[in-house]
Amino acid sequence: MPKEQLEFSYSSDELVVKSNRLVQARMPFTKLEHRVIAMLIAQLEKDDTSFEEQRVYIKDLIEKSNSSSEDLYNRGEEICQKLLDQKIHIRTTTEDGRRRYTGYNCMSKCEYVEGSGYIKAKFNDDMKPFLLRLKRRFTMYRLRFFLRLTSQHSMRIYELLKMREGISVLRISVQEFREILGLENSYQYFSEMKYHVLEKAQRELREKADIYFTFNVEYSGRTAQRIQFFIHRNDEVVRQLQEEDEVLDLPPQSSPSERRRDLIERTQTDRTAAGDSQISVEDRTEAPSVSAIQVFLLDRTQAEIDRFERGELQALHEKARERAEEANEGRSEMVIKLDTINHMNRIWKNQTDAGE
Repeated sequence: MPKEQLEFSYSSDELVVKSNRLVQARMPFTKLEHRVIAMLIAQLEKDDTSFEEQRVYIKDLIEKSNSSSEDLYNRGEEICQKLLDQKIHIRTTTEDGRRRYTGYNCMSKCEYVEGSGYIKAKFNDDMKPFLLRLKRRFTMYRLRFFLRLTSQHSMRIYELLKMREGISVLRISVQEFREILGLENSYQYFSEMKYHVLEKAQRELREKADIYFTFNVEYSGRTAQRIQFFIHRNDEVVRQLQEEDEVLDLPPQSSPSERRRDLIERTQTDRTAAGDSQISVEDRTEAPSVSAIQVFLLDRTQAEIDRFERGELQALHEKARERAEEANEGRSEMVIKLDTINHMNRIWKNQTDAGE
């Protein structure tokens, strides 16, 4: 039976899976548009090779986002029009270091028949590389947690943190953070953005999601330069929802960042000990325990991290650790770890330069 003839029924066990490039894209959607798109993505099968028409039932949209608004039944046409107008903006870097911009229309078709109770939509074929048959470099999260969030900024921060969940830390420049969230022309002062976006999202994820975050702000003089997010499991929220639904355990399939988790040692160090003496850090939180591998990954872009094959990162760490132990015999574990980080950076740079 064709997909367009199947009635879509929401399941709390559904997963949203999208490429990391899409997670990092500028997507200036409203929270309603984010919810509709996420519900459509969650219906895609991992072996799909093309997009079919899909349905999002307004009843599900209202119930699963804890909305009290019945007005959505009267806004079906408006929702379709806005989805068709929305663009996705992706910035990457060419091999010779130049910035490259590519824009996409997300949907090729969107239809609403008055009284039907559902929106029928189809993704643009240009979205295939970001949504279909993803083997590596993707992010996965439960639709259930995403739909509970009530701010589009909380939704985007949640996706960014899920992308780096296996590393436990996300370090991002204020400029890139503004670009991804579409805040280039909003909140002129960083203090305003911190209050209205960061701290609001922090509270909301702590109350509603399977992860939450604490953060530091790194300053150069009085100017905020980077935000360092520390990602924590939110076991309390997960336990609460497990009482309602027993299917919240992650399936065997996992994202590259989650598979990388078993490579990460849980040892004690901190980011500032690794260097970066030009930046002062606003101490807003206690960081989770991190390892030399995690500190090394802090200064890698997501594209660089995605290029690591399984086992390659661990091999790099072991080689660097061996050199650090030889050079620092009899010295403290902290000194050895810091030197391990330095060796990892040097070895990685030499390998990268040799591959160019």
